[in-house]
Amino acid sequence: MIRDDFSIETADWGNDRDRSALCAVREEVFVREQRVPPEMEQDEDDPRSSHVLARARDGAAIGTGRLAPHGQIGRIAVLPDWRGNGVGAALLRTLLEQARARGLPEVHLHAQSDAADFYRTFGFAASGEDFMEAGIPHRPMHLSLDAVPAPPRSPQARPQARALNVQTREQLIEATLEILRDTRHELRILVEELDPVLLNDSACLVELRRIAISGRGASIRVIAQSIERAQREGNRMLDLAQRLPSIIQFRRPVEEMDRDYLSAFLCSDNCGYLFRPVARRMESVGSTCAPGRAVQLQTLFDQVWERSESFSEPRPLGI
Repeated sequence: MIRDDFSIETADWGNDRDRSALCAVREEVFVREQRVPPEMEQDEDDPRSSHVLARARDGAAIGTGRLAPHGQIGRIAVLPDWRGNGVGAALLRTLLEQARARGLPEVHLHAQSDAADFYRTFGFAASGEDFMEAGIPHRPMHLSLDAVPAPPRSPQARPQARALNVQTREQLIEATLEILRDTRHELRILVEELDPVLLNDSACLVELRRIAISGRGASIRVIAQSIERAQREGNRMLDLAQRLPSIIQFRRPVEEMDRDYLSAFLCSDNCGYLFRPVARRMESVGSTCAPGRAVQLQTLFDQVWERSESFSEPRPLGI
């Protein structure tokens, strides 16, 4: 029986927790199992690469992969007990998704020769003769990509500044929608929990999906105290994140000062923002374009993001 009780998440090499998890899997597979010299296992591309990590339901790291800036996929490794369960395929799909989102015309890799058939199922083709690397036969392979098309957009001038004052849930949804409509590629959201109505609204979901597939640099990052209610009751933003895990990312604050933060906000790359002084209330203030305040909130978000951790709750993938 194929197991699907695992999740795929993006990992930050600069984060000690993420890096330790990545290195533990790679050391087990490459160094201990395949006898790759330890000094060859990590290289100068690691700090510059986008990394993905597979975790079991209990949070244990079970698989890794990376996409280097020059379009080379590598370090795909799955622990022995998890092979044959679709983990490697899920890791590769996520890396290809990241490459398409960046607008890369193609990706390439050095496949271990006995794994070449696995990569062929994804459309990879050999691009040279087999060669030896770390004592293991490898085959160079490449795949041409169809870039994710950006939907038609009007010229990206900043929107006219308009103050947003919210008192009711209906006004909050409409104000949120205004910010989303003007967002080009990047959105930051800090909330106590995913609102069962707000970010699950059909019109908001249309805009979130548009941002997520807007092409190079697309990013929707969410810091939330909890997503348990959304998982339990169902939330279409989580469903969208499951399909685009490298674009829509969730983290949970761990520092006490961040957990005690009482407000909520969202801010866009087009200088729009919406701020709720008390996260559990509807009353909000904002603007469709306020560069100074937007930068303040973006800076605060980025600081909290760096101190936060990825959610360990799995997003099961049926592959």
